[in-house]
Amino acid sequence: MPGKIGRIIEQRTGTEDLIGLLVEKLSGADLNSLLLEVFSRRAQQLTAPELLKLYEKNRFVQPAETDFIHLLERSLQTLQCLTRHGFVARQVSPLSPLGASSVVATVHQDKVVSALRNCEVLSDATNALALHIASEKKRHPNNVHIQYCTVQRHVRAQLFNIKGFSPHFTIGCMVSAGVDTGNYNFEKKAISEHFIGLNDVLTSVFKTGQVRFKLQKREGYHASFIPAILTYLHTNLPQLEVTQDETPGTNNYYKGLQFKAIITLQQREFEIADGGLVDWTQQLLNNKKERFFIAGFGLELLNKLEEGLL
Repeated sequence: MPGKIGRIIEQRTGTEDLIGLLVEKLSGADLNSLLLEVFSRRAQQLTAPELLKLYEKNRFVQPAETDFIHLLERSLQTLQCLTRHGFVARQVSPLSPLGASSVVATVHQDKVVSALRNCEVLSDATNALALHIASEKKRHPNNVHIQYCTVQRHVRAQLFNIKGFSPHFTIGCMVSAGVDTGNYNFEKKAISEHFIGLNDVLTSVFKTGQVRFKLQKREGYHASFIPAILTYLHTNLPQLEVTQDETPGTNNYYKGLQFKAIITLQQREFEIADGGLVDWTQQLLNNKKERFFIAGFGLELLNKLEEGLL
């Protein structure tokens, strides 16, 4: 059994490769039943004072430092704004299937809070929406252009030693789904509707002032793609500032295009939104014609900036 934890378990139990046995020899249902029994017994061993100590030590369970009512007001205003631009508001579950972020995307499972009953705590609502859309398309095949939005609490396991940041936070999310019809038609439509919606939310709900959109080239599309998108946006959305990042670095999460939305508040620059094209619905439906565009923006970050917490 590789790794430090494997060696520790082997020394204490005398069983070699216990993790391998659990993963490979037990069915999902049997493993789930075993873990439920383990955690049930561990919970029975806890006393009330011990529970309080666990609470005080666990960064995942502490309340967020934000004005909750103000956050809810901004969340509602965000959804109302996006629905005016054709996005349908959906409330996703706080749980996702195990692997929702790591199977189709490049997120390591250790950055997600895995749970029992073949679930994980939601870490990205766009993954959940991709699963929902793919499931709907599998049951009712169609080529309809779909626009969804949500405002959702997210939990992520990586440690942020940054003032004002916590493991759980609210993000505004948008997705567009459809199929390839040639001439980058889906991509042009999806990018336009996301940029228009984001620009309106940021400028009208949060009063951020001008929003700058930066396109970053990613692998997976023809070299003509980014120039075609830039030309389309400059022609059809001249009111928006859209440029290409000439030093985008690398990012395997997105396909063809990634974007950043940048604002300036309190004399500080923030990359407040991020998104792009992903191949998740292609993988889920085993169909290369499927297209999926996502965006997420720091709704709670904006809320904290308004409160002066950052």
